[in-house]
Parts: sequence; structure tokens; C-alpha cells
Amino acid sequence: MTVRVDSPSDTLFTARFAGLWTFAFVAFFSAFQLLPVIPFRILQLHGSTAQAGWFLAAYTFASAFAAPVMGTIADHVGRRRALIIASIPFIAFSLAYGAITYLPLLLAVGAIHGSIWSAILASSSAIMSEMIPESRRAQGMAYWGLASTSAVTIAPAVGLWVFHFGGWMTLCVELAVLSALMAIGGVLLRVVDTPRNAHTTLSIGEAWDWKVTRTALSMTMIAFGYGGITSYSAIYAIERHVTPASIYLTTMAASMIVVRLATAHLADRFGPLRILYPAFSLVPVAFAVLVFAHTRWQTMLSAFIFGAGFGWVYPAFVTFMLNKTDPARRARTFGSMVWAFDTGIGVGSFAVGAIGERHGLGTAFEWAAALSCLAIPIFAWTSRGLSASGTSLAGEVKHVSPAE
Repeated sequence: MTVRVDSPSDTLFTARFAGLWTFAFVAFFSAFQLLPVIPFRILQLHGSTAQAGWFLAAYTFASAFAAPVMGTIADHVGRRRALIIASIPFIAFSLAYGAITYLPLLLAVGAIHGSIWSAILASSSAIMSEMIPESRRAQGMAYWGLASTSAVTIAPAVGLWVFHFGGWMTLCVELAVLSALMAIGGVLLRVVDTPRNAHTTLSIGEAWDWKVTRTALSMTMIAFGYGGITSYSAIYAIERHVTPASIYLTTMAASMIVVRLATAHLADRFGPLRILYPAFSLVPVAFAVLVFAHTRWQTMLSAFIFGAGFGWVYPAFVTFMLNKTDPARRARTFGSMVWAFDTGIGVGSFAVGAIGERHGLGTAFEWAAALSCLAIPIFAWTSRGLSASGTSLAGEVKHVSPAE
């Protein structure tokens, strides 16, 4: 049993929470207008279909491998400051995309953009983790994740609409305006920065906390299949004569939102591990159902299971990691999680496509199911090396149960 001394206020929905949630929504709303549309811009510049996919690869892998470094920098200089500094160049990036016609330069800008994007992800998540009462951490992180989920649900359609009716430059100007709003929102955030070791020299060698990174590999196993689903679920539906082609992603998003809204508090009540292990177990089941899905209801069943599993995994995993890592290095911790997830998505998108081209997408999703089975043993083995240093509140009496 766990005995907690709660903070003076367990209020979750505050003005600061709403402000940062809105900031994240705008950030993802901007990014996910750009990412689905820029392949069409590359085709306009006489690039090949393969080259059209290079931008997302450059952006994703740059974000992944820069994330721990950016998180470490944010912990050192202050997370709010890092958030504001990272938001400002997005205005220039957005306008640059409108002017650049040389493909290699476009990819280079995309890689730089992706690197700085990871600073926003790590900094904003670390700030939010400090706003959320510890007694409601899983619930708060679940609601925090809905900012990106909600934005990603509507942003691609908006971006494609603007591009179709207004043109590429119109879209780029709109993204620049959104980036300016992000920077202003960062300035208006009422957050007190407490830089770590402000009088010491920043060492990039601190960026990689290998204990955290190893545990985050469990998320990479999940993200591998997630990358394949986001890239190829529509094509797979068409191959299986399932309509509409977007049914998987739509059902998955709806399932994720409903599960988080209805059950996010359970990880706070029973402990993150009692939610995390069942959630990990649902993911390979979802892929197994997808492999054999030939009808709409079977496809929707797979999507519902995956949405429920992933909807539980993220807040429970984040809660566990925050309980087991140093609060002064939370941006670095989130950077390691960004690395794990983005790497899994990037590799999964490539691998599922390659396997699908040679052996069929059904076989590719079999591989996704097999890899997702490794999430539990990887997590169980690597999480033993994490200690709960620095997580106790002043005056707190805490007996840690196996559920934590």
C-alpha cells in the first residue's frame, strides 16, 4: 500500500495547464499540416516519389537523435526559456519552406527543424509534468497527450485543404503565423524556470542516460508497428477491400481518446505497472487481429484494441519513468522517450514498407506483432536499473508497492 502526502492543491485543470495544453495543440497543429503536404511540394519540384518520403525521414530521425541533447540543454538553461528560443526559428523555417526550390537544401532545413522540434517536445512535457499534481500524474499526462492527438486528427485535412485551394506559399505563411503564436504563447506562460546547475559548464556527454534509454526501448518496440500503421493502414485497407480507407486511423484515434478520458485515473489509483503490463499486452493482439482482418468490423476491432492499448501505455509509462528519475533532469528524460518513440516510428515506417513490398503488408504486420511482444521483457529487465532518486516530496512518507 502507498501512503502519500498530497500537495496543497490537487487541482489538475488550471489556467497554466490550459495555456500549455493550447501551446502544444498549436505546435502539433502546425507540424502536422506541414508533414503530410510537403511530399506534394517535393513532387512539384520534380522530385521522385521516393524522394518525397525523404523529408519525413530526415525530420523524424533528426528529432529522435537530437531529443536527449535538447532535453539536457533545456534542463540546464531553463525549460521555459528553451521553449521560447526553440519556437522563434519556426517562423523562419515556415517562410524558408516557401522560398526553397533546391531539394537537398529543403532536406537540410527539415533536419534542423526536426532537431529543434525535439526541444519543444522535451521542454513542454517537462514543464507540464511539474504542473500536474503528483497524485494525479497519470491522469494529467493522459490529458496532456490528447493535445497532440486532437491536433493530429484534424491538421492533415486542414493542411491539404489550404494547399489545394491556396497554394504552397499560403500554407507556409499560415504556418509562420502559427509559429509566431507559439512564441508569444511561450512568453505568456506563467512558469518559473529553475535551471539545473546554472553556474556549471554544460556537458553534452550528460545527454544520454543509458538506464533511461534502455527502458525506453520498450516503447520503440511498440512504435515500430505504430509507424507502419500510420503510413500503410490506408493502403492495407484498400488491398483488403475495406472502406473507408481511413477507418483504421479514425477508429484508433477515437478509441485512444475515449480510453484516456474514461480510465486515465486508474494508473494513479492502482499504480502505473498494473496498467502498463496489460496495455503492452494488447498491442500484439491488435496486430494479430489486423493480420487476419478482411472485413470492416475486424479492421475496426484491431484499431480499437490498439487505440486502447496505446492510450493506456503512454501515460502509465511516463508516470513510471517520472517516479524513477531525477526531477531536475526531466527534460532529458522526456528527450530519451522522444528518441525511443521517434526512432521506432521512423524505422517501422521504412521496414513495414520494405517488407510489405516484398512479402505483403500482412507479413509486415506479423513482424510488428512479434516485435511488440518484446516490449514487456525489455521493460521488465531494464526498469530494474532505475532508482527513485529525487522523486519524494518534502515530508512525504512513502512505501513503494510492487505496483509502482
